[in-house]
Parts: sequence; structure tokens; C-alpha cells
Amino acid sequence: MAKKKKHEEHGAGERWAVPYADFLSLLLALFIALFAISTIDKKKLASFVEAISAAFSFKPISSSTPPSIIEGVGVKQKREDVKKKIKERVEQIIKKLNLEGKVSVEVIPMGVRIRILDYILFPPCSTEINQEYKELLNGIAEIIKEAKLPVEVEGHTDDIPPGPTCNYPSNWELSASRAAAVVRYLITAGNLPPYLFSAVGYADTKPISPNNTEVGRRLNRRIEINLITGTDKEPDLKEKADFIYKENSEEKNEKQKTTAESKR
Repeated sequence: MAKKKKHEEHGAGERWAVPYADFLSLLLALFIALFAISTIDKKKLASFVEAISAAFSFKPISSSTPPSIIEGVGVKQKREDVKKKIKERVEQIIKKLNLEGKVSVEVIPMGVRIRILDYILFPPCSTEINQEYKELLNGIAEIIKEAKLPVEVEGHTDDIPPGPTCNYPSNWELSASRAAAVVRYLITAGNLPPYLFSAVGYADTKPISPNNTEVGRRLNRRIEINLITGTDKEPDLKEKADFIYKENSEEKNEKQKTTAESKR
């Protein structure tokens, strides 16, 4: 009896299709991940992580928060957005108080700079802030309170030394004292934590205009308030600020509770 021939196996040459399909799936997942990261939307990113986890049956690092390496993406863009919002807020205050030409605001690499000509803040050779312009500083203090950013206040003068009737022997003391006066006012007006602030006097060492004309000297006599967004210390300072605000709020509530109970 003749032996039956075995049927030849079909599809042996198509075994490559399975790993190839897996490769395409992984490649698609990679491009989806790159797209999701580029949009810098935390909510969408969290949804994406959960969807990928379910599709490929692995457990994400956290079900509610994307991995820390992903959270770091877009920090620079976030800082730029903060700068833009702060600048717009300050511009609104300037416009409201009709201070165009006397106060200016600009975005700088380290953050946002508010430049105030000193003659609207101080009388000649004085560190006492003019009452009529305290509203400007009140608005700035409110912005600082919301942003919780480090602030550096700079005092600048022209190249003319203080006169014999001035209480300050040189422009160094005058510029530093004016910067410190602005810092004190902002801390008090906004109930702000002092460690967020620094004050420095530069005298006439950083002019923005030639000192050979009265107009140039007037521009050089100024106060600059710098809100710093581009610093590694920012997260720590924000955390401390949040803690202090919470602590002060709890203390205030406790005092109110004690006062209410004592009146019973």
C-alpha cells in the first residue's frame, strides 16, 4: 500500500507578520507618547498614561500623577506663562493709576522687572514713600502674594553725590536704604514672608541712560522690583510660603475661636 503524502504546511513564510505587527504597535505607542508629551497638558497626559497602562497591561508608577520625569517636561514653558501673566497684571495697574512713562514692566531672562522712577516714590534725598503712590506698591504686593516668588528690589541713583543737607553720605547708602524701604513696605502691605525678599543698592554703577543730561539722570534714579521665576530655589521658597500662610491662617482662626469662646 502506498504511503499517503503529508500535506505541506501552509503559511510558514508568514511567521514574520506577528513580530512585525508588534513592532508597529510599539512604534505607534512611541509616537503617541511623544505627541502627548509635546502638548504639556497634565490632564491629557494622565489619561494617556492610564490608557497605555490598560492597553499593555502594566501598572503605572501612579494612577493619578504622571512619572516625575514627565512632570519636568514643559517647566520652561510654564515659567514663560507665569512671566506673561505677571506682566499683564502689572500693566493693568500702571494703566489704572495713569503711570505710563513713570513705571514700566518687562520680561527678562530671570523673571519680570518692574521699573519705577524714584521721584514718584520718594522726596529728594529721602526714603519715606510718598502716600499717593502707595497704591502702586499695594498692587505689586498683591501680585507677589499670589505668585509666591523670590523678589529682589534694587535701588539706583545718578552720578551726583548727595548734598550736604542729606542724611546719607553717599549714593550707596541712599540707594540701599530706598531699596530696603520698598521691601519693608511690600512685606507689611502684603503680609508677606521676609525671606522671599532681598534688597540691594547699586548707587550709580548701573545706569540705563547717560548721566550728562537731566533727562538721563532722572531715568537712572529708579527702583527696580524683580520677580524671579528662573531659579532653582523657587520650589523651596513656594513650599515655605505655603506653610507660613497656612500656619498664619490656622493661628488667626484659633485666636478668633478663643475670642468667641471668651465672650460666651
